[in-house]
Amino acid sequence: MNVWIEEYKKFHREHSDYGSGGAIKFYWQHIDDLIKDTKTETLLDYGCGKAEVYEVNDWGWPKPSLYDPAIPEYENLPDGPFHGIISTDVMEHIPEEQLPQIFEEIYTRAERFVFLGIATSPSKNILPNGENAHCTIENIGWWKSMIEKYAPKQIYTHIKTYGKCNNYEILWEESYLEWFIEEGVNLKEKSIKDFLDKNFDSKY
Repeated sequence: MNVWIEEYKKFHREHSDYGSGGAIKFYWQHIDDLIKDTKTETLLDYGCGKAEVYEVNDWGWPKPSLYDPAIPEYENLPDGPFHGIISTDVMEHIPEEQLPQIFEEIYTRAERFVFLGIATSPSKNILPNGENAHCTIENIGWWKSMIEKYAPKQIYTHIKTYGKCNNYEILWEESYLEWFIEEGVNLKEKSIKDFLDKNFDSKY
């Protein structure tokens, strides 16, 4: 077992109020737009924590599958695929050398979009081993480069960072447009032009 996962298991056991998954509330509008824009019907929350946030909030999303290796109830990673994968306040907790594996797990399961919410400042929480809970603190340009380098396929990706670096980046928007056009072709009752005119302000 990875040492860092064991540290988080200990931390969860010792702090019952930690890791409710509540950070997703700060990103919900971005995620909501993505779910609607991509007509997502299957969703994975990668690094969901205790996922208590879903018990008290109903945003009208598809019921997500849940994964968090530090929570016994959710420690088994679903196979997928999923239309959308969200991961909020997770990446900064992962050691840099583990990130290629994480991106592999996420991007091989995503079909339409990936949303990553990432902190860029130290955490107020200290793990049992004395290390700061945010072990990978980098700006959005660094994260963008890592994803472009290690993601095994190009999926429409939104990255939102906050803390020392507050920014927003969109990767591989062309993959969304390709899906959107294909979706239009499959609509029997409309021409591609009518479909695009209805959903885009610009002309094609």
